[in-house]
Amino acid sequence: MSISCLRRSLISAGIVVLLFFAPLTEKALAIDSGAGTWDFLLFGNMDIGDSFFGNSVNASGVQSVRNIKMPGYGFGFGTEYWFSDRIAARILVQANVFTNGFSNIKDGPFFGDAPITIGPVFKIFGNQNYFLYAPVDIGYAFTANSGVVNASGSIPVNTGGSFYADAGVGMNVRFITLEAKVAWLANPGFYGGNSLYFPLTFGFDF
Repeated sequence: MSISCLRRSLISAGIVVLLFFAPLTEKALAIDSGAGTWDFLLFGNMDIGDSFFGNSVNASGVQSVRNIKMPGYGFGFGTEYWFSDRIAARILVQANVFTNGFSNIKDGPFFGDAPITIGPVFKIFGNQNYFLYAPVDIGYAFTANSGVVNASGSIPVNTGGSFYADAGVGMNVRFITLEAKVAWLANPGFYGGNSLYFPLTFGFDF
Protein backbone atom coordinates (compact mmCIF):
# COMPACT_ATOMS: atom_id res chain seq x y z
CA MET A 1 0.00 0.00 0.00
CA SER A 2 1.43 3.39 -0.93
CA ILE A 3 1.81 6.21 1.60
CA SER A 4 -0.92 8.24 -0.12
CA CYS A 5 -3.37 5.30 0.08
CA LEU A 6 -2.49 4.77 3.75
CA ARG A 7 -3.03 8.48 4.43
CA ARG A 8 -6.46 8.41 2.74
CA SER A 9 -7.43 5.30 4.74
CA LEU A 10 -6.42 6.95 8.02
CA ILE A 11 -8.34 10.12 7.15
CA SER A 12 -11.44 8.09 6.26
CA ALA A 13 -11.19 6.12 9.52
CA GLY A 14 -10.81 9.37 11.47
CA ILE A 15 -13.94 10.83 9.88
CA VAL A 16 -15.92 7.70 10.76
CA VAL A 17 -14.71 7.88 14.39
CA LEU A 18 -15.63 11.57 14.64
CA LEU A 19 -19.10 10.96 13.19
CA PHE A 20 -19.68 8.12 15.67
CA PHE A 21 -18.42 9.87 18.79
CA ALA A 22 -19.68 13.40 18.08
CA PRO A 23 -23.24 12.71 19.36
CA LEU A 24 -21.82 11.00 22.48
CA THR A 25 -19.50 13.93 23.12
CA GLU A 26 -22.38 16.37 22.66
CA LYS A 27 -24.48 14.43 25.21
CA ALA A 28 -21.55 14.18 27.61
CA LEU A 29 -21.35 17.98 27.60
CA ALA A 30 -25.13 18.36 27.83
CA ILE A 31 -27.17 18.42 31.03
CA ASP A 32 -30.03 16.19 32.13
CA SER A 33 -32.27 18.97 33.49
CA GLY A 34 -32.60 22.73 33.42
CA ALA A 35 -34.66 25.32 31.57
CA GLY A 36 -34.99 24.44 27.87
CA THR A 37 -33.57 20.90 28.17
CA TRP A 38 -35.11 18.14 26.02
CA ASP A 39 -34.56 14.51 27.04
CA PHE A 40 -35.36 11.21 25.31
CA LEU A 41 -36.32 8.44 27.74
CA LEU A 42 -35.95 4.67 27.25
CA PHE A 43 -36.85 2.30 30.08
CA GLY A 44 -37.89 -1.14 31.25
CA ASN A 45 -40.42 -2.08 33.94
CA MET A 46 -40.80 -4.82 36.52
CA ASP A 47 -44.35 -4.63 37.89
CA ILE A 48 -44.95 -6.15 41.33
CA GLY A 49 -48.01 -6.47 43.56
CA ASP A 50 -50.29 -7.18 40.59
CA SER A 51 -53.38 -9.38 40.73
CA PHE A 52 -55.13 -9.70 37.38
CA PHE A 53 -57.27 -12.49 35.90
CA GLY A 54 -57.31 -14.27 32.55
CA ASN A 55 -58.68 -17.46 31.07
CA SER A 56 -56.40 -20.49 30.67
CA VAL A 57 -56.58 -24.02 29.30
CA ASN A 58 -54.61 -27.00 30.59
CA ALA A 59 -53.22 -30.01 28.72
CA SER A 60 -56.58 -31.78 28.99
CA GLY A 61 -58.38 -28.85 27.39
CA VAL A 62 -60.08 -27.78 30.62
CA GLN A 63 -60.64 -24.04 30.85
CA SER A 64 -60.54 -21.92 33.98
CA VAL A 65 -60.20 -18.26 34.91
CA ARG A 66 -56.99 -17.96 36.90
CA ASN A 67 -55.35 -15.28 38.96
CA ILE A 68 -52.04 -13.84 37.73
CA LYS A 69 -49.72 -12.93 40.60
CA MET A 70 -46.30 -13.25 39.00
CA PRO A 71 -44.47 -9.94 38.36
CA GLY A 72 -45.19 -8.26 35.06
CA TYR A 73 -42.55 -6.95 32.69
CA GLY A 74 -42.60 -4.13 30.18
CA PHE A 75 -40.74 -1.44 28.30
CA GLY A 76 -41.39 2.07 27.13
CA PHE A 77 -40.05 5.30 25.72
CA GLY A 78 -40.89 8.97 25.88
CA THR A 79 -39.70 12.54 25.85
CA GLU A 80 -39.31 15.14 28.57
CA TYR A 81 -39.01 18.93 28.49
CA TRP A 82 -37.75 21.05 31.40
CA PHE A 83 -39.46 24.42 31.78
CA SER A 84 -37.14 25.39 34.61
CA ASP A 85 -34.55 23.74 36.83
CA ARG A 86 -37.38 22.37 39.01
CA ILE A 87 -40.33 21.51 36.76
CA ALA A 88 -40.65 19.41 33.60
CA ALA A 89 -43.37 17.67 31.61
CA ARG A 90 -43.09 14.28 29.95
CA ILE A 91 -45.00 12.05 27.53
CA LEU A 92 -44.59 8.27 27.86
CA VAL A 93 -45.68 5.27 25.81
CA GLN A 94 -45.24 1.86 27.42
CA ALA A 95 -46.48 -1.74 27.41
CA ASN A 96 -46.61 -4.36 30.18
CA VAL A 97 -47.39 -8.07 30.13
CA PHE A 98 -48.53 -10.12 33.13
CA THR A 99 -48.53 -13.93 33.02
CA ASN A 100 -47.81 -16.89 35.28
CA GLY A 101 -45.18 -18.15 32.86
CA PHE A 102 -43.97 -16.76 29.55
CA SER A 103 -43.19 -20.28 28.29
CA ASN A 104 -46.91 -21.10 28.10
CA ILE A 105 -48.36 -17.65 27.45
CA LYS A 106 -50.32 -19.01 24.48
CA ASP A 107 -52.37 -21.17 26.90
CA GLY A 108 -53.07 -18.31 29.30
CA PRO A 109 -53.69 -16.73 31.59
CA PHE A 110 -52.23 -13.40 30.58
CA PHE A 111 -53.05 -9.74 30.94
CA GLY A 112 -51.47 -6.72 29.31
CA ASP A 113 -51.76 -2.96 29.36
CA ALA A 114 -50.30 -0.20 27.18
CA PRO A 115 -50.57 3.21 28.86
CA ILE A 116 -50.05 6.47 26.96
CA THR A 117 -49.53 9.27 29.48
CA ILE A 118 -48.58 12.87 30.02
CA GLY A 119 -47.67 14.53 33.29
CA PRO A 120 -45.38 16.77 35.33
CA VAL A 121 -42.01 15.98 36.88
CA PHE A 122 -40.98 17.84 40.04
CA LYS A 123 -37.32 17.95 41.08
CA ILE A 124 -37.11 17.43 44.85
CA PHE A 125 -33.43 18.26 45.31
CA GLY A 126 -30.09 17.87 43.57
CA ASN A 127 -28.18 19.47 40.73
CA GLN A 128 -28.68 19.31 36.96
CA ASN A 129 -27.36 15.76 36.48
CA TYR A 130 -27.83 14.07 39.87
CA PHE A 131 -31.19 14.57 41.54
CA LEU A 132 -34.30 13.09 43.13
CA TYR A 133 -37.64 13.80 41.49
CA ALA A 134 -41.36 13.02 41.74
CA PRO A 135 -43.15 12.03 38.49
CA VAL A 136 -46.93 12.01 37.94
CA ASP A 137 -48.30 10.32 34.79
CA ILE A 138 -51.96 10.43 33.70
CA GLY A 139 -53.57 9.03 30.57
CA TYR A 140 -55.30 6.12 28.87
CA ALA A 141 -54.29 2.46 28.78
CA PHE A 142 -55.23 -0.13 26.18
CA THR A 143 -55.81 -3.48 27.88
CA ALA A 144 -55.90 -7.13 26.77
CA ASN A 145 -56.43 -10.47 28.48
CA SER A 146 -56.82 -14.09 27.47
CA GLY A 147 -60.44 -15.04 26.75
CA VAL A 148 -62.46 -18.23 26.37
CA VAL A 149 -61.11 -20.84 23.95
CA ASN A 150 -62.91 -20.65 20.61
CA ALA A 151 -63.98 -23.38 18.18
CA SER A 152 -60.54 -23.54 16.58
CA GLY A 153 -58.97 -24.36 19.95
CA SER A 154 -57.09 -21.07 20.33
CA ILE A 155 -57.47 -18.46 23.05
CA PRO A 156 -58.73 -15.13 21.72
CA VAL A 157 -57.78 -11.79 23.23
CA ASN A 158 -60.34 -9.59 24.97
CA THR A 159 -59.37 -5.98 24.43
CA GLY A 160 -60.52 -2.87 26.21
CA GLY A 161 -59.34 0.38 27.72
CA SER A 162 -59.05 2.18 31.01
CA PHE A 163 -58.09 5.43 32.68
CA TYR A 164 -54.52 5.08 33.98
CA ALA A 165 -52.44 7.07 36.46
CA ASP A 166 -49.21 6.58 38.37
CA ALA A 167 -47.02 8.55 40.75
CA GLY A 168 -43.85 7.91 42.69
CA VAL A 169 -40.27 8.93 43.26
CA GLY A 170 -37.26 8.71 40.96
CA MET A 171 -33.51 9.20 40.94
CA ASN A 172 -31.46 10.55 38.02
CA VAL A 173 -27.78 9.58 38.00
CA ARG A 174 -26.28 11.01 34.79
CA PHE A 175 -28.01 9.24 31.90
CA ILE A 176 -29.54 6.59 34.21
CA THR A 177 -32.98 6.80 35.86
CA LEU A 178 -34.52 4.66 38.59
CA GLU A 179 -38.19 4.98 39.59
CA ALA A 180 -40.54 3.34 42.09
CA LYS A 181 -44.22 4.12 41.50
CA VAL A 182 -47.76 3.07 42.34
CA ALA A 183 -49.99 2.64 39.27
CA TRP A 184 -53.78 2.70 39.16
CA LEU A 185 -55.75 1.03 36.37
CA ALA A 186 -59.40 2.01 36.80
CA ASN A 187 -60.75 -0.90 34.72
CA PRO A 188 -58.40 -3.90 35.10
CA GLY A 189 -59.58 -5.98 32.18
CA PHE A 190 -62.47 -8.23 31.18
CA TYR A 191 -62.21 -10.47 34.27
CA GLY A 192 -61.26 -7.71 36.70
CA GLY A 193 -58.54 -7.75 39.31
CA ASN A 194 -56.67 -5.44 41.63
CA SER A 195 -56.56 -1.91 40.20
CA LEU A 196 -53.22 -1.13 41.87
CA TYR A 197 -49.74 -2.40 41.06
CA PHE A 198 -46.22 -1.14 41.61
CA PRO A 199 -43.84 -0.52 38.68
CA LEU A 200 -40.08 -0.50 39.34
CA THR A 201 -38.34 1.19 36.43
CA PHE A 202 -34.75 1.24 35.16
CA GLY A 203 -34.04 3.52 32.26
CA PHE A 204 -31.76 5.82 30.30
CA ASP A 205 -32.00 9.58 29.86
CA PHE A 206 -30.51 10.66 26.51
